Amino acid sequence: MFDPGHRLVGWNRQLQELLDLSDVVLADALTFNDFIGILAGRGDFGAQSTRVDIAVRELTTALEQPYVAERMHPDGRILECRRLALPDGGLVVLYSDVSEQRHADYAVKDSERQVRTILDKAPVALAVIAQEDGLLKHVNARFRRLLGLAGKIAPEAIDLAAHLSGDDIEKIINAEVGGGSIDFESVARRADGSEFWALVSPVRFVFEWAPAILTGFYDISDRRRAEIGLREELQRKQVELREARTLQMELAPPASRGSVGGRPFAIDVILEPAKEVGGDLVDYFEVGDNLLVLSLGDVSHKGAGAALFMARTHSLIRGIAARPDAAALFRDPAGAARLVNAALCNNNATGMFVTLLLATFDPESGRLAYVRAGHLPPLLRRSSGEIETLGVLGGPPLGLVETAAHVSASVPLAPGDQLLIVTDGITEAADPSGAQFGEGRVREFLEGARPVGSEATGAEPGEEAQLARLLAAVRLFEAGRPASDDIAAMLLAFPAVSS
Repeated sequence: MFDPGHRLVGWNRQLQELLDLSDVVLADALTFNDFIGILAGRGDFGAQSTRVDIAVRELTTALEQPYVAERMHPDGRILECRRLALPDGGLVVLYSDVSEQRHADYAVKDSERQVRTILDKAPVALAVIAQEDGLLKHVNARFRRLLGLAGKIAPEAIDLAAHLSGDDIEKIINAEVGGGSIDFESVARRADGSEFWALVSPVRFVFEWAPAILTGFYDISDRRRAEIGLREELQRKQVELREARTLQMELAPPASRGSVGGRPFAIDVILEPAKEVGGDLVDYFEVGDNLLVLSLGDVSHKGAGAALFMARTHSLIRGIAARPDAAALFRDPAGAARLVNAALCNNNATGMFVTLLLATFDPESGRLAYVRAGHLPPLLRRSSGEIETLGVLGGPPLGLVETAAHVSASVPLAPGDQLLIVTDGITEAADPSGAQFGEGRVREFLEGARPVGSEATGAEPGEEAQLARLLAAVRLFEAGRPASDDIAAMLLAFPAVSS
């Protein structure tokens, strides 16, 4: 404290410690100007004379006015000096060490500057939106360029509603607590009124000690256009695949009852591609009036390529049926198989092949001649209920080796007999545990197959749909799992003789 004559009359121990002043110095009859001079002389106001003079002048003039100033001392401390005039003309001078507070303030401001610098340098359009009022607090240059905003417009002056819908702003403001993100896509508007698709990614954080939402904006217009194009292309492909499936299914003949050479028969068929189109083949037709030809095959691959290979195989077999020597070729099915094999091996760069069961029933001899080219053995149920496996392997699958040898086998067929041919889409169908349907369950189905009536016409309702039960059993076994392979089957039955 200084009296009205500005002489030092009192101080406390804290002042001495803070300013490092000895009792000797303070014991002298110091005036206020002397006191300031001592501080200046020892370097409290720095070493530069101009700055010292300015500091001394600020402290020693206009003493009737309050004065507050902070200065960093050479030792790094920041001291606050407050000077107050007393009513009687005296002075009170207060010194406080505010170093810790100011260093903390500086750290905060420095962190804020760093945050702004990071936001400005981020490679994405960013905006900081105040959670309380929805006003923009900070935007970076990429945000301005994205929305076509002038660089001099203050963030607070930007109307976010001019660029986003009210619902979108609400989504941003209501970003999940705890740093969660609720990314969404929406249409945004530029300053010139043009629109673009934006991916908006808001997340809550604290900006300059206030709750806010840091929001990223990404122009995804190109991606959206590409997605629309892909969807349209996918829809077009799906239409094409549906048409291809329809055409493929039309290649499979329907279940039928008829007679060949005076022998009545009934045929049931199923064809079920695992996808839109598949590589299984099922067909039957008559050659002349005395031969019934059966064919059932399985192409090695899946999808459209397999479907084309299957269609090629189907057309080759049907092409043989149109030849003048068709009857001679099909009476020994191995001969027809050799022709199909040679054609499939030609220009087969993909390495596809087809397992095929090609069979011909001759009513005159009552025998079924067949060639099993790598295919599953057919099952023959006799009228007695006994089941035989036609296990003679006639050669390798078709399309692998052009010079492969194929040979036929034959078996007699009597009234009441039933012949079942399937592809491995049935036997290898799997349940959720991975177990396969297997040949045993196929045998169980054949054991329970209904005998076909003796009449060649006027089928009983549902009599030709026996294979539908087999397909239903497979699907039940799969327990809702998607089919992994195509399914094809043929059931040839000869009515039992009426007693």
